[in-house]
Amino acid sequence: MANLGVEGAFLILGGILFIGYLGELLSKRFNIPSVLILLLMGYGLKLSGYLPLDNLLSIQDLFGSLALIVLLFDGGLSLNLYSVIFKSGRILFMSTLVTILVVTGSAALFYYVFHMDPLIGAIFGAIAGGIGSTTTISIVRSLKMDGQILNFLTLESSITDVYSIILTIVLTQALISGVIDIQTIGQGIASTFSTGAVIGVIIGLLYITFLSKIERGYSYMMTFAVVMILYSLTNFLGGSGAISVLIFGILLGNEKTIRTVLHLKETKKPIIKEFQSEISFFIRTFFFVYLGAIVTLGSLNNFLLALALILLFYLLRYISILISTYKSPISYYNNLIAAINPRGLATAVLATYPLFTIQSEIAEGANGHLTNLINQLSNLPEIAFYTIILSIILTTIFVPLVVGGLEKQKNKTKINGNGKKTGE
Repeated sequence: MANLGVEGAFLILGGILFIGYLGELLSKRFNIPSVLILLLMGYGLKLSGYLPLDNLLSIQDLFGSLALIVLLFDGGLSLNLYSVIFKSGRILFMSTLVTILVVTGSAALFYYVFHMDPLIGAIFGAIAGGIGSTTTISIVRSLKMDGQILNFLTLESSITDVYSIILTIVLTQALISGVIDIQTIGQGIASTFSTGAVIGVIIGLLYITFLSKIERGYSYMMTFAVVMILYSLTNFLGGSGAISVLIFGILLGNEKTIRTVLHLKETKKPIIKEFQSEISFFIRTFFFVYLGAIVTLGSLNNFLLALALILLFYLLRYISILISTYKSPISYYNNLIAAINPRGLATAVLATYPLFTIQSEIAEGANGHLTNLINQLSNLPEIAFYTIILSIILTTIFVPLVVGGLEKQKNKTKINGNGKKTGE
């Protein structure tokens, strides 16, 4: 941030917040996903020449790490362990299966069709592997469908967001080491993640124990302060700061259950989730506008790759849903669940992570083989931009078609069951 004055930083951040608010208003007014509006606004600002891209890039590292922290903490808060483990086995299985298929399918497509590094393909599969929760929830609520669908997709988006972040970090580290060996990757995960998990559990339990002693008006700010310190401290100790924040978020999201298990006195529920939504709004706005502003469009190859990827994602998603909902009541809505497949904040935030991580490694004198990967990695933000837009456009096309088919099927069922339509 040395190249950016205080006034310039405030102007950029304040302006982006206004853009985010304007995007939300336009989204509600014209029923257009706010993601599209923010991406296009960011790209429009770039074309106008009024947005200082060099200054914007200078704060990317800071906000990239902050966004990662917020995403992980948000994902942890939204995961109800009891529901995931005991009530949502199918959703957990489906989320895991679709993530594995998307990562492997993306690696194969990158390598065999577009002749790019398969590990970079796997990284992009992780980046774009999960559906965007904000767009998904707004679509389902507008349909006024069965509450099971909303619960299914909300939990799926939470789980796949966590998978996306963890796998992107792990696979990027594998790219840096130049080793794809599963055993080596597994050992690396175990060593860094176990440290992060242990620290996250210890700090989480300690914080829950003393949470009731924090004045209500300061509960979120203190919590967020602990999250940032936890991330930095864990990385300093050689663990995974991402995992520690995730575990910390999961513990706080399941605070009531943990207090019951540990026989701790119940406390007034802090307004953590309400404040978290405000922070998430800022991060979401910044990164969609940011991605639109920094991306360089015009590569037909990247557009075709994004199109091929999103079509492949739809196919793999449909297969995963068929397998995971077999003989389940929710299988009636398989086509609708498969049609709702937009990408969102996790894809926008993670799109630049591999490139900046590799650039940092090169700057620190890392192995020369990384330099050869820069050209391919620099394509990821543009591919992500196209993937987000195409996924939302296809979702808005497919969902009405599927809903219309479900309505016809219901009417046909009424005719077969009653001999005539209701009201005739």
